Amino acid sequence: MTSRRDFLGLSLSSLALPGALSTTLLRAQDTTATPSAAATEIPESNRASLTDPPRRPRLGDVTDRMRRLLMDSCVPDQPAPSHELFLSREAFALIKAISDPNALYDRIFRAYEEDIHELHARLLEESHGDLTQVAFSGFRFTGRRGWVRLREETNRLPYWAQRHSWLDYTIGGRPHAIEVRTMIAWGDRWFITHLNEFR
Repeated sequence: MTSRRDFLGLSLSSLALPGALSTTLLRAQDTTATPSAAATEIPESNRASLTDPPRRPRLGDVTDRMRRLLMDSCVPDQPAPSHELFLSREAFALIKAISDPNALYDRIFRAYEEDIHELHARLLEESHGDLTQVAFSGFRFTGRRGWVRLREETNRLPYWAQRHSWLDYTIGGRPHAIEVRTMIAWGDRWFITHLNEFR
């Protein structure tokens, strides 16, 4: 089955903002981006002008956000509480070097919600209908990661990608795990782009 990867590529001119900011932010100068995307600030670590990879972001708050993905979305079958864990439409439009990023975004966001519904069904089966037995136990990155340079995945901006991570949980004390297919770093935070395989 085709792996669900981001298709990201062309260079994008950018302008550093003045001031004593701890993190320099850049504003997109791309006439093909949507109005909201054109007004979105680009983190320094995603600048098109970077020649070397910046420091890879730490886990940060992603563990707690993954707990909410499991307990607040997958268990009750409610995707909405975990929408913020998915990469924003504005960031996606800046990263993607295609003519209609909104159409692709709608597709992968819809797949994300479908994946949550499927995980709910999986938890029901594994717990024999008793979802009170589901408990979050952790989240871990694997070594499957890399710095994605311009044009490698049809991207106009570079980013760190983390693939095949694991959300760990227990049911009645028995260990289980959910694979999180692809996450990318926008600034210092990690966001899901594909929870499962691309389809």
